[in-house]
Amino acid sequence: MSGKRRTLLLGFCEVYCGTCTTFRAYNDNDQALFARNIKNRMLPDQIFCKGCGSSILNEWCSICVFRICEKERGVAYCFECKDFPCKRLIVFSKTRPHRTLGLKNLKQLKEISIEKQLRQQEKRWTCSDAENFYTGTVKNVQIVEQDS
Repeated sequence: MSGKRRTLLLGFCEVYCGTCTTFRAYNDNDQALFARNIKNRMLPDQIFCKGCGSSILNEWCSICVFRICEKERGVAYCFECKDFPCKRLIVFSKTRPHRTLGLKNLKQLKEISIEKQLRQQEKRWTCSDAENFYTGTVKNVQIVEQDS
């Protein structure tokens, strides 16, 4: 294990939580995103999230295959696993354009600090015309210890 700690905003699959519509709707109280999530068949009472590193789990989070796998294998991030990159992660990274970044980010996280990775993601996803992420602003980036 690398000794890196789980952070709230770096997903288990390493897709950046700060741009997730569920995360943004909940943390920014963004009614347009709430409506979008509902339109995409998400139940209103399941539109809450504090990031993958949080212990606050909605229905989807509790069945996330990467969350479960990392916990079973005792790693904070997939890249720490002896099977990295596994077939499941590779297939997942091909399902949507933004997910391809997850695999790239995991490879990069081997070499840099969590803090640097978070700053890079914040910069990547911040609108150049505003101080907001594509739908809101994340403040107070937190590092949390991985649950045993």
